[in-house]
Amino acid sequence: VSRGARNLSSGINAEYGDITATAVMLMQVILSWALYRTNPSEPSKSELKKLRKSVVQLIQQCDELIQFGVASVQKEAFITVCDMLIIFAPQLKQNANYSSLIVVPDKSVQIRLRDYVMTTVFAEEDPQQFQEDEEDEAKTEVLIEKRRVLASFGKLIAFNIIEMRLAAPIFAQYVKSYQDYGDIVKQMMSKARELNRTKCMRTQLLSLEQLFEELRDQNEGRIDRSSEEWTKIKDLAHRFALMAGVDNYKSRQAVVTFHREGIIYCLLRNGPPDGSPPSNIVFFDILAETTFKLMDIDKKGPKGLLAFLEEQLMKEGEIPEDEIEWGPLRTYRTALVGSMSEPYMYYGKRKMVGSPMRVVEVKRPRDDYVIDNWQASGSGNYVQ
Repeated sequence: VSRGARNLSSGINAEYGDITATAVMLMQVILSWALYRTNPSEPSKSELKKLRKSVVQLIQQCDELIQFGVASVQKEAFITVCDMLIIFAPQLKQNANYSSLIVVPDKSVQIRLRDYVMTTVFAEEDPQQFQEDEEDEAKTEVLIEKRRVLASFGKLIAFNIIEMRLAAPIFAQYVKSYQDYGDIVKQMMSKARELNRTKCMRTQLLSLEQLFEELRDQNEGRIDRSSEEWTKIKDLAHRFALMAGVDNYKSRQAVVTFHREGIIYCLLRNGPPDGSPPSNIVFFDILAETTFKLMDIDKKGPKGLLAFLEEQLMKEGEIPEDEIEWGPLRTYRTALVGSMSEPYMYYGKRKMVGSPMRVVEVKRPRDDYVIDNWQASGSGNYVQ
């Protein structure tokens, strides 16, 4: 394997790709069998040390093959790394004797694994890749292999082996690639939500932000709010909100964090306010698609999102209510309030839409618990 890695990385002897791929697969089987043969109650420390060294070497060599190998070798190396990280994951701590075998990938390896998925699974296919007489069969085989790669990465998310935020570009493909990979991506997000609802929704928010910035860059800094691409991003946001679950109490902390951090992103500026709307102001349209998951107290309560929004808007100074550029902000505020005809309530020097009577009448003594905990932890630092 080491020899194959050196040859392929330097572009020499690439014809040995199939042999190298087979060697990688066999090394995985050998090391897995070596772990199985150890005595769980009294394993030899020297054997464990030797085994861990071999596992680390195999992962390092496969990481090199993923970067420089031919396609067949890259795929086998990727699958091997994923399987090795799962076999020698932190769950080995269940047996204290095996704690020395745990292998945790560094950030650079995690990023390369994610990038391989993005370039291999979600890259646009070359129309000349298949011949007409074998097109359907060949496409099916390629699709099966791509789904295998994506599923292997999904297992790393499910076992909490890699950082969840790195999966944001993959979550962003949910609607676009729904027909081919929607079931795998949905299961990946479901497992992420089981691990930590708040982290999952933060990752989904990052997905939407990345799609928003990509679309804006493609259109030279402008967003056509009537375009099909923009509609797809809004649809993705709506689907993300639906995935939060039917029990709004369980997802309450995560949804509130999603909106608070989304508001901060919408009003983000590179410099001081100059009277023009922030460059991310249109993103309020995306947030408006998810307000149906919010509870009333989290929308219009004394410590709710309307109060938080007004607090952030105080930094903007006076906002002209009739300018089209600020339209997304008005859309989001209307989505929070439900009706712009409701009475005004005041926080500080700014007026804000809401109903003070509705807040007073709520009979849930712990309803502000979520908001208090979020504020106590600081924006962006809440962990469920």
